[in-house]
Amino acid sequence: MHDLFTDSVNAPSGRLAEILLKKLTKAEGGREMPDDMRPRFDKLVRAEGAFGELARVRLAAAVWFLFERAPKWTAENIVPLFDWSSPDAHAAWSSLKYPNYIGSPKLIGLMKEPFLALFGRDDIDEDDLQNFAEWLAAIMLAKQAGNADYPITPTEARSALRQAGVKGLSSVGHRLAVEMEKAKPKEKIARWRNIVGPVFQNIWPLDAELQTSSSTFKLVQILRCSGAAFPEVADVIIPFIRPEDPRRHTSVHSISEAADILYSSSPEKMLDLISAVVGDAPARSVYDLTKALDRVRAHDSKLADTKRFQKLVSIAGAT
Repeated sequence: MHDLFTDSVNAPSGRLAEILLKKLTKAEGGREMPDDMRPRFDKLVRAEGAFGELARVRLAAAVWFLFERAPKWTAENIVPLFDWSSPDAHAAWSSLKYPNYIGSPKLIGLMKEPFLALFGRDDIDEDDLQNFAEWLAAIMLAKQAGNADYPITPTEARSALRQAGVKGLSSVGHRLAVEMEKAKPKEKIARWRNIVGPVFQNIWPLDAELQTSSSTFKLVQILRCSGAAFPEVADVIIPFIRPEDPRRHTSVHSISEAADILYSSSPEKMLDLISAVVGDAPARSVYDLTKALDRVRAHDSKLADTKRFQKLVSIAGAT
């Protein structure tokens, strides 16, 4: 899909919008805009033709900035651009990937209906869909942590992700992994129990057909960042992991390099994870599988006698 925001950056109307945004400050005396600024914004947002279209795209990308300084004007003039009945809707939503800032709960409340609706549309660019899936995860994490009371429920979030299908789940997994990674070692268990775990269980779709190998690497990433919480995280995450595409197989290498606390806290669950990722892969097709198995055996030698372990040894091609 053509990117109108990129066009607006170098267009006269886009540059004019940029200048006005840089000059915009909160007005005094309860007014939203200085008297000399509002007529300029009004004229620009109502301009016709390509000139007006590119101006509105540039202003839409700054909706969060405008809402902080002029909430009433923004609600009346910019927020409607995001409604799917607006001819500017596609360009307006696509423009938001550039600032990559979600905005306040109040702003999201005004945009909630078209935001959730975009996940069910078949005319949304895949990159944009993945970006907004990550937004949705970030919104639910902030809400779960008590940092911002966004007006989106877990049920609404899960429904949106179900509509988006497999294309958005990797982005959700990535955002949850980042949240776990930010926690210090002594905070891992609390971060999982209080924030990341509840969000995952509340919004990750349960539909069997949505659990595919395309999400595996990101789910493994959550586990790799779990530290001492690994046994608890594994119980929740492993049922959603599907064998990785034999042409890729990067997850086992990342597992083989994981922190030792993952292996020491539960070597059996680590073996479960490796088995889930490898599946029935062809012999000698999984890089560093032997290394991962050696680390499991080092922490619990009895596991080497199990059928699961021996199957993986045969796939690794080890003796």
